Amino acid sequence: MYRMVWLRMAHCAVIINEILNNQNNKTVTGNVFCDLQKTLDTVNHDSLSNKLQYYGIKRKAKKLLESYLQNRYQRVQITTPGSNRMASSTWIKITQRVPQGSILHPVLFLIYVNDLPKVVEPTAIRIMFADDTSILMKSHNNIQLQCELNIVMSQINKWFQDNLITFNLEKTCFIQFSNKNTNDLDIHINIKKKNIATVN
Repeated sequence: MYRMVWLRMAHCAVIINEILNNQNNKTVTGNVFCDLQKTLDTVNHDSLSNKLQYYGIKRKAKKLLESYLQNRYQRVQITTPGSNRMASSTWIKITQRVPQGSILHPVLFLIYVNDLPKVVEPTAIRIMFADDTSILMKSHNNIQLQCELNIVMSQINKWFQDNLITFNLEKTCFIQFSNKNTNDLDIHINIKKKNIATVN
């Protein structure tokens, strides 16, 4: 628990440090905080298996991790309170989803998303912690920042679609950090032709 809190604080420190440096250099900073829908439930087992192979996890180690994911089934069971009546759905094989509740699930998810930074413009700072993703960019003016952020968000959205992960657009938001004399009202970031909410 302590380590998790420490890691979150370290990620916050990276963001704050970058924002302050940019303000000292009189550049405009934009940060998109991405909220993803049910990320641990959408991890595809076949894709994860390919990524394990790509990162050098092979033979017995790969088979061990695959055995953790494969041949799992689930069903819904409902019991009526105060009686012995029970209804159950049929068993369904799980082909995607990282089982939660063990030390393996965050590790497997991080392996699954580890190649995300490779598809993003090198000028963007990618801050990833478990299923939280934040994109930080700087520019000399609002127009350039808007253009570059929209390119990056398009790249990220394509990667998410290819890897069966979905943006939660209602909770994804954009924040602009700037000096007092900088106009920060005209930036519009969109995904799938929908504007991301701007917060102050």
